[in-house]
Amino acid sequence: MSQEQRYIIERIESKNKFMALCFFKDEVYNQLNEQQEVQPVERVLMDSDHKQLIYVIEIDGQWQYIRFPLSLWRTIDGVLVGEQDVFLVLSVTEDGSPYRSIPLKKFHDECVELIRNMRGNANYGEDMADLVEEHFSQTISTLLS
Repeated sequence: MSQEQRYIIERIESKNKFMALCFFKDEVYNQLNEQQEVQPVERVLMDSDHKQLIYVIEIDGQWQYIRFPLSLWRTIDGVLVGEQDVFLVLSVTEDGSPYRSIPLKKFHDECVELIRNMRGNANYGEDMADLVEEHFSQTISTLLS
């Protein structure tokens, strides 16, 4: 698995009305070392080629990209509107329950700002503005109106 494609979020689950958990595919957890220091960088970017939102983290001093595919954007839309705190699950127990996680600091603010900047902006590609408006319609109508 390439470095670029390793950290793709497979699903987002609401733990409660205040918190959402982001899970990788199961095989990713076998590759992560418990001893690694993981820090949020507090940046959200757009990969318009792969149609993925990216949250930047630092693992042992190197930037890594946590990728949120297009299939999760509507879920993220609900998380943003619900103003839930977002946590990245770094390890799970044998039954798949979250064991270790970190907050994705400024995820909400960074996503909202990115959505604001992308609306009607062809600099990201003509179809990206349309995809953002379609998949983040609640955020746009609730938080950006």
